[in-house]
Amino acid sequence: MKHKILALGVTLMCMLSLAACGDNIKYDTVAGSKYDETTFNKENLTMFAENIEDSWFEGWFLSDITPDNFEDNLYDGIVQSFDEETFAVILAGYKNWYDAVEEIGYSSPATLADDISVKSIKYYINRDGELMVDAIIEGTGEKAHSAILEYSLDRKGKPLLISVNVNHSTGEKLASAGLNTLLGMGMAFAVLIIIALVISAFPLIGKLAEKKPETDKAITKQSMENVTAQIADKEDLSEDAELVAVIAAAIAAYEGSASTDGYVVRSIRKRSASNWKKA
Repeated sequence: MKHKILALGVTLMCMLSLAACGDNIKYDTVAGSKYDETTFNKENLTMFAENIEDSWFEGWFLSDITPDNFEDNLYDGIVQSFDEETFAVILAGYKNWYDAVEEIGYSSPATLADDISVKSIKYYINRDGELMVDAIIEGTGEKAHSAILEYSLDRKGKPLLISVNVNHSTGEKLASAGLNTLLGMGMAFAVLIIIALVISAFPLIGKLAEKKPETDKAITKQSMENVTAQIADKEDLSEDAELVAVIAAAIAAYEGSASTDGYVVRSIRKRSASNWKKA
């Protein structure tokens, strides 16, 4: 029993020590890292955040720079100051800010600089040894939201990451999630309904594609017309040996003669149906 209690105590101590080791991030200091403490301090990092938000993003916004024309207007200047990788980082950050500025809130372009500002920052060294800064920016208006301007710098002060994320309330997150769910389900049901309608229309399409069968009367009429046409094309059939032989045999049978000798078919002519009835 004592051994079990001892083993349980050692296990708990190990778990607590691992948890403590996993949360060893120190905020608002770069001590013990590759970054210079005199350069990367709270004052300078706050100024850098304000430079990103005020000088870069707000200045570009007021100059009618959009994510679509960003490269055409700013590529050369940014690449000359930094490099192509940094250009991509700054462009990604500006896209985030540009999409979020309405939610952050401002009264008008003329008051944008005063309406949106950096309120506070928090910085730390992450597990990869890189400096990370979280700056809180706030706007004005009844529906204004705060946002986190997150950026990362290397030892020379070059941006490695810039992003802007709006802080939404729990109710807004739930409403957004619910709307996305409804839209997804609505699209799925709409597709299923369309598929069901297409499948149900298959029998109708098949009936329309089928050729209407001819009736017995139509077939008989067609046969009679074909025979009549053949006879009309060849009125004198007396040279048809087989037909002559058949007619002679029929006459001999009718007359009761055992032979067709003495019967000569001179001609074969078509007669109307009325003449047959009279005969």
